[in-house]
Amino acid sequence: MTLAPLVIPEIRGVEGKPAELSQWCVVPGCLSLTQQRHHLWPRSYLRGQPFEWVEVAGRVIPNSVGLCVRHHNEVTSPVGGHKAKITYEVDTGLLFWWELDGGEAREMGTLRGQALVAPEPVVKRVRREEGLCPSCGRAQPHEKRQTSNGLPKRKAKTWGLLVPDDGEAGTEILDTYVEDLAVLMGLDPDSPRLLRYHVLVPVLEWVNQNKHLFIHDWEDEDGAEPARPTPAPSGVGASEYESRLPGE
Repeated sequence: MTLAPLVIPEIRGVEGKPAELSQWCVVPGCLSLTQQRHHLWPRSYLRGQPFEWVEVAGRVIPNSVGLCVRHHNEVTSPVGGHKAKITYEVDTGLLFWWELDGGEAREMGTLRGQALVAPEPVVKRVRREEGLCPSCGRAQPHEKRQTSNGLPKRKAKTWGLLVPDDGEAGTEILDTYVEDLAVLMGLDPDSPRLLRYHVLVPVLEWVNQNKHLFIHDWEDEDGAEPARPTPAPSGVGASEYESRLPGE
């Protein structure tokens, strides 16, 4: 039986692969090689589950250390027969080795090979790198980013468009048009969010306001009817407006 290094309600098991053990026994002054893996908080303390990592007062640490056979036997003796114990200090996050003799305990120092910053379990690191919650694995809510003017980004929806994908690569054609027009309009093609919308809306609006020009260019010239100028905008003379029309 193993004496838990610390007994408080805030200790819980954390999933992960076993931590790498040191080459030498971690007991201060021991010159033996590591021969056995000793779990600090036993399965019975962690609700019957064998966890290789534990969270203690908000800090995640490996739940095992490497010991030689002699020192492993000293901390796993039957109840009342322990010759040593390991304790955990919350303030420093360090483990200490104690020798027991006749009911008296004597601190021998910290376990060797302890890092000031405890390693992170593999499963937590992978989850964090993938943008998931390190503890439960669920997707984390994305922070609301702001635009260059400091305002929150606009809400957006997806508007699909079915395009051919045979000899005519529809997506490449549309992307090329959008990127070329974006440059012409002073937009940044490298900022794809809502880029198509900001290009297509003014282009379609111009076509809608200049239908006669669009139809004249769309139809064959031989069968096309003469283009009729649209009514001049309010406040602009007809001659002045017609002089602005391209190609006329």
